[in-house]
Amino acid sequence: MEKDFNPVIKAVQNLRKLSTDITLTHKEIVEGNDGIIKKIDEAGELIVLFNDCIIINLWLNEKAKLLENIIVLLGILRSIEDKFINKDRSNLLEIRQAYNHYKDVVINILIEMQNVGNSIFTAENLQKWDSIWEIISKNLNRILSTSESYKLKLTLMENLEPDEIDALTLDILKYIPWSYPDSEDQNYERQYAEAYDELNQSLSEKKNVWNKVLSVLAGGMDETSAHRLSIKR
Repeated sequence: MEKDFNPVIKAVQNLRKLSTDITLTHKEIVEGNDGIIKKIDEAGELIVLFNDCIIINLWLNEKAKLLENIIVLLGILRSIEDKFINKDRSNLLEIRQAYNHYKDVVINILIEMQNVGNSIFTAENLQKWDSIWEIISKNLNRILSTSESYKLKLTLMENLEPDEIDALTLDILKYIPWSYPDSEDQNYERQYAEAYDELNQSLSEKKNVWNKVLSVLAGGMDETSAHRLSIKR
């Protein structure tokens, strides 16, 4: 079940992600994608065992579409990483729109693929199927969590100058705690609230910058469905 949503914790999580090294976030995306592909192959083995040509062909067609669109989506995320590295502010809106489109395409294909097995399996095979898709869902959320932080960074690049972003990053690194994994953040509400207050006070002299940051975070926090996504039967 989803834990109670705490906007301060979500704000601190997003601030932390804004300062995460690109090599680490890229690694998260690659590992999440590899985990999805591995489990898709396992799901395909169950589909083949069902021994129905129509179902098998349907599965193969959906898998081909998935792989094609994943390649495009990963390419978009890679181009976003290049923009971060080069501090390139050109065509940010177009890139964000392309990301949203292909993200939705990939999610919808995955849902269709899951529904194939949901409609044909029973008993033990259905349990195996559900276990496979539980792991696929976790890896998908892993990618989406990272890629949503990319969207926050893009929005920040649209609203702040490069030197303002560099200064903000240093402040975040100084005040925001890094030792608590997101899965345990609810256990550290007091520490997160203190970190948020300290950062807020440290940026009080940069009111214009901090207001822009809060606006960006508010936009990111409106998209909590991406962080909460779970493919379900």
